[in-house]
Amino acid sequence: MKKLNVHFVLIVIVFALFLAGCSGGVPSSSSFNFSGNWTMTNSTLSSTLAMSDIGSTTTAKCNIVDTNGSLTIYNFRLVNQEFMKWNTGYGSRIGNKLTGNVNGSYTNIYGDPVSMTIYFEGTINKDGISGSGYWTQTFNVYGYFDTSSGVTIFVKG
Repeated sequence: MKKLNVHFVLIVIVFALFLAGCSGGVPSSSSFNFSGNWTMTNSTLSSTLAMSDIGSTTTAKCNIVDTNGSLTIYNFRLVNQEFMKWNTGYGSRIGNKLTGNVNGSYTNIYGDPVSMTIYFEGTINKDGISGSGYWTQTFNVYGYFDTSSGVTIFVKG
């Protein structure tokens, strides 16, 4: 009887390992690569800026190059806000999770220089082409800071 129990336990363990490997979970971190063109649709949930309405939506576009989890963000822009100039951004990927930030600037209507930073993070679905997360944008004019933040939807392509 002991021999039968040992074989039964071994069969259960092997079957459990097989099922774990076939569970359809999130692919391994090596199978994700975020390289490509991305669009982020951003909804504002909070803001200290008079010009940024709660509930408003903006669209950002960029090209991300994923080098083994190190992200470089090129050609970042906010659609219909081309007066803002953006630098190359950087971020990281661990599995299907990403973080990044991009810095930029513009001159406001009073001729004052405004610097900006957008920070975002999120999770890409196992399809590798869509996901969601959140963002925060900080504006700095002569040491005075304002922020806006909200949720975002990532779509590759």
